[in-house]
Amino acid sequence: MIKRCLLYVIYCCDLISLCTSSNSKRLLLNDPDVINNRLIRLEGIVSMLNTSLQLVTTENQRQEQEIQRQSQEIQQQRLTIQKQDKTVEQLSSNIQRSGATYIRWARTQCPGNDTELVYSGWAGGSYFNNPGAAAEYVCLPQDPDFVKTSGGDYGRMYGAEFDSNFFASDANDEDVPCALCRPKYSSSSIMIPGKNTCYPGWKIEYHGYLASGHHTYQSANSFVCVDINPEYIIGGLAAHNGKLFFEVLAKCGSLKCPPYKPNHPLTCVVCTK
Repeated sequence: MIKRCLLYVIYCCDLISLCTSSNSKRLLLNDPDVINNRLIRLEGIVSMLNTSLQLVTTENQRQEQEIQRQSQEIQQQRLTIQKQDKTVEQLSSNIQRSGATYIRWARTQCPGNDTELVYSGWAGGSYFNNPGAAAEYVCLPQDPDFVKTSGGDYGRMYGAEFDSNFFASDANDEDVPCALCRPKYSSSSIMIPGKNTCYPGWKIEYHGYLASGHHTYQSANSFVCVDINPEYIIGGLAAHNGKLFFEVLAKCGSLKCPPYKPNHPLTCVVCTK
């Protein structure tokens, strides 16, 4: 806009100069008409310059208003981004606080970089052949806290060991470790028997073979997932029994075969989401 105004003024000045140059040579410089004509031309030029100046001033004001508007918009966007950053931070914090937990049986550490090890311990439970035994396997911490020094001998807690070489070629009578794990960005955890991969939308934490107690023993049993690459507790090779780990075989009948296969050991997988 400014450039066009200046070009217009220069063009007008050149046009006036061309139209009057030939006649002005024949006129006296002190002729009143000449002076008057020159004054009129100068007034016209000044008027055009004033008009151009007003246009330039108006354009500058418009640009300043636009700059101010854009500055306000940028400031508003910064505030919006700050709010969004706080929201993302809060959501991330909420996700981390709501993390699920699971036990990794027969391992001392948790898998992956986004999983927190709560503690590493030893597998335990009730004695394998007691009729009043509890069903669950438990993961006992290595630093127990005691308050009382005595009590009635009713409930009992034993260590746990493999009672076959199924899980590894040298697993029989080895004591079983465990690890309590907490995924930082997951709110749910599941163990799927009969699978070694997770369904879509779920993340695999570990996989292995399904384990339980022996079906002929009197104690109640539960199912857990033993890691595909089991570890042992150092110095734990002895037939102390306690809570025992056995492989689990598929038995056809009410269990549909296919898709299950008779007497095939069942796999398992632990998944989070």
